[in-house]
Amino acid sequence: MLKTNVKNGKSDGKECDKCKVCPYHFTIPKLGKGIDPYDVRLSLRLYLEGLGFRSIEFFISTF
Repeated sequence: MLKTNVKNGKSDGKECDKCKVCPYHFTIPKLGKGIDPYDVRLSLRLYLEGLGFRSIEFFISTF
């Protein structure tokens, strides 16, 4: 497998890459952890209802 990108500093707090073949300088978007928005809303609602973090984690992990 031929890797054509190399790390090349930072711009606005994001890592930049540079193409080995051409002089193109770019950033690759980071997708994060990919947490389901439904789980986030449910967790927040349960927290506001008074459940603790451990209870919420147990509740979310069983579904």
